[in-house]
Formats: sequence, structure tokens, C-alpha cells
Amino acid sequence: MIPVKFKNIISSPEDKFRLTRLFIPSGDRIYAHSHDFAEINWMDSGEALHVVNGESVPMRPNQLVMIRKKDKHEFRNVGEIPFILVSLAFREEILREIRERYFPGNPSFFGGNSKLPRMVELDGNLRRHADELVDLVLYAPRTQFYLDLLLLNLLFLIENQPLRELPPLCPDWLKRAYKTIQDPELLTDGVKNFQKLCGKSATHVSRASKRWLRATPSEVVNRFRMDLAARELAGTERPIVDICLGLGFDSLSHFYGLFKKRHGISPRQYRLRNRAGTFA
Repeated sequence: MIPVKFKNIISSPEDKFRLTRLFIPSGDRIYAHSHDFAEINWMDSGEALHVVNGESVPMRPNQLVMIRKKDKHEFRNVGEIPFILVSLAFREEILREIRERYFPGNPSFFGGNSKLPRMVELDGNLRRHADELVDLVLYAPRTQFYLDLLLLNLLFLIENQPLRELPPLCPDWLKRAYKTIQDPELLTDGVKNFQKLCGKSATHVSRASKRWLRATPSEVVNRFRMDLAARELAGTERPIVDICLGLGFDSLSHFYGLFKKRHGISPRQYRLRNRAGTFA
């Protein structure tokens, strides 16, 4: 295991980040290492096996992984062509500042305390935006300004990206429940229906959900509820209180709090922003 220090991968002591495209030939690898910094890596092309914290996870283009200071990992090229990895590295304290400022109370931010790092799949549009950001910053000075520009925009893309594909090692029963619970008719009874779909004990479901979905069952269900609420606010004339009750909430203030946490503004503000008129 090779220990890698941030000061040894930057060109100048004043650099706030390292951004590079790594070219790994077929059959080669980035050897197992630990580090004292955080990373965001995503596959540009090729096929790789990401061995991280004792688990082997296949990676393909458009998949992005967030590496924490505690993670120990390596990348192996298992394809017949070279793979290209885009890598952004920055100091751990930057991540702590972002968590405290923008994601307080979010235990799953940047993978939280889960065994495996968080991995997401960028769809076509988000991948294009991410590539544009890299092209913009690749040859820019390694200052805090350009790190903020790149990192905050990447996190915006990630946090607003639906979890389209679950981790490869996620149990099939949890994958099925995750996809099925998105049915609007099932969201009213939320967590109860989610646990029923899982067919496991509440403790087992909670533990698996935190590990594989990076959220509690309640957080998973409420995420879909708030996204459905947003669609109804923008596309229907239903009063806000009816949307609230239709989603299974008996407290309007709780509904408002969850909606603002998910979308950054209140339901009324969201409707005003997305429709010509208001029907609150």
C-alpha cells in the first residue's frame, strides 16, 4: 500500500487542487494507495475494476466515484483498450468546509461513513456539463477560485442527479424495492410500503439502505415524495395542502421543511418560479 500525500502531487505549495486526465494502458493499473486528501474521479473511456476497501467494483464510462481520505483503493484496466480517468484531488479540509456550509446534517454527503465510496452515473447532459467544467479549468491557475468553480458545480450536478443506477453489489431485493417505490400510488404510505417491498425486517432494510442507497428508508421515500411534489406544483393547479395530504403528510410544516431541504425553496416559491400564476 503506497501512502500518497497531497503536497507530493501538486506542482506548487500554493496549489489548492490537482486536476488531470490519467491514461492507463490495457493490462496496467494505478497501484493500491492511501492518501491524505479527497478525490472525485470519473471514467472518460475504457473499462476498469475499482478495488476499494476490500471490494471489487466494475467501472465504465460516465461513472463517477467520490474518494474520501479514509479510502484505500486502486484502479485496474481490465479492458482491451486504454482507459482514461479524470481526477480532481483537493485537501480534506476543503471537503469539511463544504459539508459544514452547504450540507449540514446530511450524514450521506460524499459517501458519509459507508464502507464503499459513493458512486453515481452521470447521464448524457450531466456528463457533458462535467466535461465542459474540466475543459474550462484544466489549464487554469490552481487557486481557490477555480477549485470552488469546479467543485461546487460538480457537487451541484451530483446532488441533483437522480440515482439512476444503484451500486453493482446492491442486493437485487433492494434494487427492486427502490425502483417500485417510485410509483406515486405507493408513496402515500411511504416507508411502510418500502419495507413491505423489501420483504426484510425493518432493521435489515435500514442497514442495507444506509449502505447501498446512502440514506435511511425515510430519506429515500421523502426524496421521491419531494420530487413528485415539485412536478405537481409546476404542472397542476392542486392546492399545496392537497399535495401535502396526497403524499401522506399530516403536517404542512413538516412537508414545507422537507421540500425546502430538497429543493432549496418553499413549495409556494417553487410554484411561483415554475408557473405563470400561483394556486396556493
